[in-house]
Amino acid sequence: MSGTEARQNGRIARFLLAILPRTPAGRKLAAGATVDSVGSGMFLAASTLYFVTVVGLPATQVGVVLSVAGVVGLLSPVPLGRLADRIGPTKVYVGLLAARGVGYAGFALVDGFWPYAILTCVLTALDRGCSPLQQVVVGLIEGGGNQTRTMASIRSVRNIGLTAGFLLAGAVLAIEHRAAFAALFLGNSLTFFVIAVVVERLRRKTAVTDRRVEATKASADPAAASVRSPFRDLRFMLFTVSNGVLALHDSVLFVLLPLWLATSTTAPAAAVSVLLAVNTVLTVLLQVYVAKFAETTARALKLVWAALLPLLLSCGVFAGAEHVSVWPAVAFAVLAVVLLTVGENLHAVAAWNLSYEMAPAPARARYLATFSLGVTGQQILGPVLMTAVMLPLGSIGWALLAVVFALAALVVRATGGPRAEPEPVLAAPSTPTPTEVTT
Repeated sequence: MSGTEARQNGRIARFLLAILPRTPAGRKLAAGATVDSVGSGMFLAASTLYFVTVVGLPATQVGVVLSVAGVVGLLSPVPLGRLADRIGPTKVYVGLLAARGVGYAGFALVDGFWPYAILTCVLTALDRGCSPLQQVVVGLIEGGGNQTRTMASIRSVRNIGLTAGFLLAGAVLAIEHRAAFAALFLGNSLTFFVIAVVVERLRRKTAVTDRRVEATKASADPAAASVRSPFRDLRFMLFTVSNGVLALHDSVLFVLLPLWLATSTTAPAAAVSVLLAVNTVLTVLLQVYVAKFAETTARALKLVWAALLPLLLSCGVFAGAEHVSVWPAVAFAVLAVVLLTVGENLHAVAAWNLSYEMAPAPARARYLATFSLGVTGQQILGPVLMTAVMLPLGSIGWALLAVVFALAALVVRATGGPRAEPEPVLAAPSTPTPTEVTT
């Protein structure tokens, strides 16, 4: 190996160490997430084409099923979160992973509309229910101090794993044989069992507290036992909704960007793939780095303003790209995506910290499941807003989005943060009795 190759390998090794969690348990969680995301990437890249071209389902039916499954997924996190608060988040999370592994393997046997529809709806519900539970489990295994960084590491390695999965799916798509697709589905299924084993071993090794023990403690604590439903917690719901609105940057990137580039600018439509690659690479590079700025709740609150600035600037640059020639439009689009990605990453780490700290410990799974509804709602309403409002309005639409971002950040900043603990009531000092007075 030459000196140049050794230096390059050394830089790669240092980079990988920099984006991994600090603790051995966190690194195992990140490794499991990488395996999981490789399987998810393979499935996302190949599944729709398989069901349309190999199984023979009409594309319209596939679209309808995916839409209905999205609605089912919107409803599933809260009851699963309630179950996790009762019997233990780690146990429920591992059970969901195993169920997903069985379900995704079942896609290899699907040969008609109804099996596809039922399986897709059930698995979407399980997928959406797993997402908030992952944050709870990471917090239990890693502790509050490392939770934000580990979540950031998981997001970084998931981007790497998804990219690898997309590339592996390309080989399956080139073969175009049913057996190759079946192997892909089984490979994806296996990844869920891998991460389930990792989490279960970590639970036993780190002696994560069984939720039933916590429930027993909570019953002796009137304050913990009287935790209200998150839907009756006005402050938390305002925080959840405003955070979902701020997450519209996701729909801007994946829904609006391709259409906007092709219809509102002179830039070539093929530049979309480059812009999405810029987002993916920057997320891998930035996510863990910016996590250190949200390791405390006070810093996470400040980070909301830091996230808002690049989001507002991106809106201005996107609008400017509509009024210049081809290559300046490409440069403007790249700069806008860079700014949007920076804002996205800053917002993500701030939201992880604030949502976790705002959720009362005895009901953390329920609260974080409810919090996830804000992001899911954005995923449902965002595409409609991007195509029906933003795209037709042109530059005015970008100005409107900037105002929406600013208002949402203002509410997130006002409602986020830990709850004020009631001050202890101090008893009035008693008057000493004659026998208590020393002479």
